[in-house]
Order: sequence, then C-alpha cells, then structure tokens
Amino acid sequence: MLPVNQYMRTRIWSLTWPVILDMSGQMLAGTLVTAMVGHLGAVSLAAVSLALMMQIAATLTFAAAGTGAAAIISREAGACNYQAVRSIAGQAVMLAAILGTILAACGYASAAAIFTVLDADAAVAGLASDLLRMMFLFTPVLLIMAVSNFILRAVGRTIDSFWVSMLNNGTNIVVSYFLINGIGLPRLEAFGAAWGTVLGQTLGGTLAVIMLMRTPLVDLRFSDIFTFRQDQVKRILRVSIPAALEQAAMQGGRIVFTFLLVGVGTVQFAAHQIAMQVESISFLPGFGFSVAAMTLVGISLGQGLPHRAARFVKLTRSIGFCLMSLMGAIFFFFSEQLTALFIKDPEVLYWGSLCVKIAAVEQPTLALNYVMGGALRGAGDTKWPMYVTTVGIWLVRLPLIYLCITIWKLPITVAWWITAADFLVRSAIMWWRFETGRWNKAI
Repeated sequence: MLPVNQYMRTRIWSLTWPVILDMSGQMLAGTLVTAMVGHLGAVSLAAVSLALMMQIAATLTFAAAGTGAAAIISREAGACNYQAVRSIAGQAVMLAAILGTILAACGYASAAAIFTVLDADAAVAGLASDLLRMMFLFTPVLLIMAVSNFILRAVGRTIDSFWVSMLNNGTNIVVSYFLINGIGLPRLEAFGAAWGTVLGQTLGGTLAVIMLMRTPLVDLRFSDIFTFRQDQVKRILRVSIPAALEQAAMQGGRIVFTFLLVGVGTVQFAAHQIAMQVESISFLPGFGFSVAAMTLVGISLGQGLPHRAARFVKLTRSIGFCLMSLMGAIFFFFSEQLTALFIKDPEVLYWGSLCVKIAAVEQPTLALNYVMGGALRGAGDTKWPMYVTTVGIWLVRLPLIYLCITIWKLPITVAWWITAADFLVRSAIMWWRFETGRWNKAI
C-alpha cells in the first residue's frame, strides 16, 4: 500500500497530465490553423483570429454553467450519491443547449455590429462578421462539449475529456487543411478554417455526451437531459452565475487589454504578442493543477473529509509552485532564445525577451492563482474568485495600464510588470480566503 502522501501525489498527477495534454492539443491546433490561414494574407488572418476570439470569449462566459455543475457533481460523487450526479449532469447539459441556442441567435444577429464597434478595417470586419455569424450557429454543440468536459473532470475522468478534445482538435486541423487549400474538396480559404472549427466542435460535443452516457459514475440518460428540474437548475445557477461573471470579467478584460496595448507601437506590440505565445506554455500545467484541485476538493468534501481536501490543496499548490517556478527559470535564462523562435528582428527580439523575463517572475504567483482558484471553485465558493478577478482586472490592472501606456506613453514592459503585480495580489487574497476555512460549506 502506498504511503498517504505518495498516493495523494499520484492522484493529483493522474488528474493533471490528461488536462495538460488536452490544453497542448488545443494550442497546437490553434497554431497550425493560424499558420494555414496566414498563407492567405493579412485580411484572412485578422478576420479568422477576431472571429475565433469573439466566439471563444462569448462561449467561455456561458460555459461557466459547467463550473457550477462540476462543483456539485464532484461533491455528490464523493458522497456516492450517483442518482444526484446523473440528474445534475443532465440538467447541466440541458442548460448548455438552451444557453447555446440563445447565444447563437444573439450572436448571429449582432455579428456585424460587433466589428463596427471595434472599428476594424472594413475588409477585415466584413469577412470576420460573416465567419462569426456562421460559427455562432454551432455554439450549442460547443457549449455542450465544454460543459460535458467539466462534468467528466469533476468525476475524475480527465482522460475522457482529453479524448474529446483530441477528436475536436484533430478534426479541426484535418478539415481546415483540406478546405483552406481545396485538396479533394472545394477551396473555401478562410471559411475552410471556420468549417474545420465548427465540425470539430460538433464531433467533440457528440463524443462528450456519449462519454457521459458510458461513464459508470455518471450513466447519463436522455431522460435526464429532457426533464426540467427547477430545484437542481437553481442549485447549478447559484454556483455558476459568479463563475460566469468571473469569465465575463476575464474575457472582456483580455479584449480591452489587447486594444489598450496597440498604442505602444508596432514593434513593442509584436514583442508583446510573441511573449504571450511563450508564456502560454506555462498555462498548460497551471490549468491542469487547477482542475485537479477543483476535483479533489469537491470529492473530499462529498466524503465528509474537509481535512483531506485541505491536504490535497496544499500538495497541489506545492507541486504546481515548484513546477511553474522551474518554468520561470527557463523563461528567464533562455528568454532571447525562446523569443527568437518566432522572430529575428533585433528590436522586436529585445522587447520580447524583456517581456518573457517579466513573465518568468510571475510564474510562482500564477501557479498559486490557478490552484487556489480551482480549490475555491471545487468547494462551491465561486464568489471570491469572481470578486478578486473582477477587481484585479477592471479596477486595478486596466486603469493602471491606461494611465501608463495611453497617457504617459511608457514602454510595454510596464504593462507586464502591472500584470505580474496583479497576479501576486490576487493569489495572496485567494490563499488567505482558503486558509480561513470559510469555503467549506454546503452547495
């Protein structure tokens, strides 16, 4: 029999590695499709990038229904209340379909207006709005896939959510390649990338529901999806609405953040974009440890073992902190080499490597932010991550960046230092919140 700490570490890693591979696949698919579209020219590249950004930003906000469902399901699974697991899962999938349909209708009607508000180039805005209108029609299956993956992770089946993402990403890459280039199929260029994306989402969403039906811990049935249970929907929404507001704050803040930084000039903005690509590598383990913390906290609380939940969080926090600190060291000492993978221009290389070094400094607190946020969400305490994220982004980070970049015309590195300070404060507050023990409540 394994010692307790070794068993717990094994459990953490068994949940984490499929999520890391899942996120890696998404990143690879995004990179490859972007490269394919890049050969079509600047207008197509900008249009596809904007359309994807808008679809994902809108979807992630509504997909927070999966966060609430996951917190409840992990606790019910820990208590071996599988009837409740199945019922909550069915209501969550039903909510995803309903919200996805509403979002599809609203998105289809407002696609053109979105890019008018953003004051995009006319050619880019026209193509992007056509792409986005088509992609929004498939939002229900994307939301179903996202929420179903939350449920699979909540019962510890992160390997199943990995296979769902593999099908989604693989279909996206293959279909996009053939349709963009017209190999054996009509040449659709930018629309080929859009079709690759939505067909991948459709197959992924279908497989995710099949996985829920085949997983013994869930054993989902169609009757669970098509039967409305008001008390359970209210229970899901009570936990999900703060998570949705947090996602809205994050996604909206990301868009505003990007537009604020355009003012630094072409060279520094290009350096910023490259540094973001480098740093995104560290998001893979961060999100993986967040999922592990969320799942293990919920299951432990369902078992009536809050002390075990706290112990899992401490171990996950330690592992995540050490691993991402190591990544930070790699970023710091190899910042120029990592930046040079994307560009050779000496001026862009200079600013990009400086941003990567600042990204290195924020890795430990980024790890804490991921793990403590996941732990609180797993306990159903979704309000505190919402408060901390919203205040940190909209009342601290963005006003400071506006002041420093737009008004004072300071260099791009200042925006990165502000972001690093934001993560430091947010991670400290969420650590404090967890240590108070007030997260241990019924949901």
